[in-house]
Amino acid sequence: MAIIGMLVAFAGAIGVIIWRLSTAATAARDIADAANDVSSLARRWSWFRRVNKHPLDTITDPREAATAMMAAIVQYDGHMTERERIAIIGCVSQTFDATAQQAEELLAQARFLVKDVVDPSNCFNRLAPLVEKQLGPNERRDLIAMLTKVAGADGNPSEAVTHSIANLERRLMG
Repeated sequence: MAIIGMLVAFAGAIGVIIWRLSTAATAARDIADAANDVSSLARRWSWFRRVNKHPLDTITDPREAATAMMAAIVQYDGHMTERERIAIIGCVSQTFDATAQQAEELLAQARFLVKDVVDPSNCFNRLAPLVEKQLGPNERRDLIAMLTKVAGADGNPSEAVTHSIANLERRLMG
């Protein structure tokens, strides 16, 4: 009977040890999850702040802003022709000293950002503060020249596009 009592006590001790190890493992997992949550907090907060923003308001690079403005001009009539695409790629490559692949990527991103923009003036008004803050007078003139070149790439630009560019020029240069 004493042997049975010792075996039950031994089995109980083993059970308690296993239970304590399981509890310790769960606690370690919880601590690791908490550390992961803390490290992901900044990334989550950044995404949370951008969720309800207009895509144009998330642009921080003036090159992206300029390309988005050009894309808004050519998409004003509903589609982008091959001549307009080539004009944008040429302006981006030449002005920003970008490779053809970088220019294509900037254009693809810009087309995504302005896909819901109906009026180029709206795009210009959203991006003008960024341009005013980060570009000097010569760079602003280059931007207006690029916009004018792209607007006329497929013939005569519409009056609305010409008016939008003129308003932006007055805002940036005056």
